[in-house]
Amino acid sequence: MLMLKILIWFSSLCCFMSNPLSMGLLLVFYSFFISFFIMKLMVTSWFGLVIILMMIGGLLVVFMYISGISSNESFKINFFFFFFFFFFFFFFFDEMFFDFQVLDFSSVNYDFNFSESFSMVSFYNVNCMILTFFMILYLIYTMIVVSFVVKHYSGPLRSLIYE
Repeated sequence: MLMLKILIWFSSLCCFMSNPLSMGLLLVFYSFFISFFIMKLMVTSWFGLVIILMMIGGLLVVFMYISGISSNESFKINFFFFFFFFFFFFFFFDEMFFDFQVLDFSSVNYDFNFSESFSMVSFYNVNCMILTFFMILYLIYTMIVVSFVVKHYSGPLRSLIYE
């Protein structure tokens, strides 16, 4: 119940953010809470882990793009607004709008144990260790090749000349 409150609070707090850094930080926290919520619902934690890795990777790409284009804005925090919003949400939102007893997931029986092949123990056993090692080497090789292919002399996305 507390996790659902935090998720709704983070999603409603995004409307009041204007700085790209604060929005990215809010998305990181939101993706962590979503992945923890999914890991709590499912027996295995692979799906939540994949979601968090994809979200963090996408956020890093978006953060690099936004930081290259946007001007250097100062990051100002309005603590009065955050405390007011926080207290309003946790004290009034629960009784006024939703009955969270309907969303109680502990009574629902989720059976996601498909087979023993989906467990982490069988993924890192001796038979699959060579395949995993070659996948790691392939990803490192691909990262090195892509970093050498990118043109280093293109320059930054925005120029430093101010008129």
